[in-house]
Amino acid sequence: MATVSGGPRATRPRDAAEEPVTVVFSWRAKPGREEEFAEWAKTLTLAATRTPGNLGATVIHEDGSRDFHLIEQFVNREALQRWLDSPVRAALHEQVRDIAETRTAVQQRTGLETWFYVPSHAGATMRPPPRWKQWLVSVVAVYPLVLLFQMFVIPLVADWPVWARAALFPLVILTLMTYVVMPVVSRLLRGWLR
Repeated sequence: MATVSGGPRATRPRDAAEEPVTVVFSWRAKPGREEEFAEWAKTLTLAATRTPGNLGATVIHEDGSRDFHLIEQFVNREALQRWLDSPVRAALHEQVRDIAETRTAVQQRTGLETWFYVPSHAGATMRPPPRWKQWLVSVVAVYPLVLLFQMFVIPLVADWPVWARAALFPLVILTLMTYVVMPVVSRLLRGWLR
């Protein structure tokens, strides 16, 4: 098994510990065992989504390939570590020994940019798409939220002090972008972003 330095227990700056974290486990199924591995991967990602602090999990697999990428997103490193240490995950990893040839890479990223990291093959580094694509997707995603916020929320809080209104805007918009909009938009545009 290949390992990548900077695992979840590595020393990190204090502020990074509270950022959302995305981890990608890249695996290669044994020849002829791809369907079994796909079922195992589905079971694992479903179990991951039931873990407190999980923001989502998905499996990327191209037809005809033995390579699978399991992407899991958590609110912070502590939530990720709870999942990594869980007995459920340990039991599922015991089951994979007969159908997996190897785990080819483990990669982690934190921050908003993680929604754009999508590996294309086993062992690939998680590289974001070009910045202009990230910018364009972010503008297209945030504009409707800003418009709706201006139309429906601002009139309701017009009497609030300016500092409270100003605090509400990034709180609502960034929360929706991080946890609701960007996961959906980046998933829908995955092919174009790569």
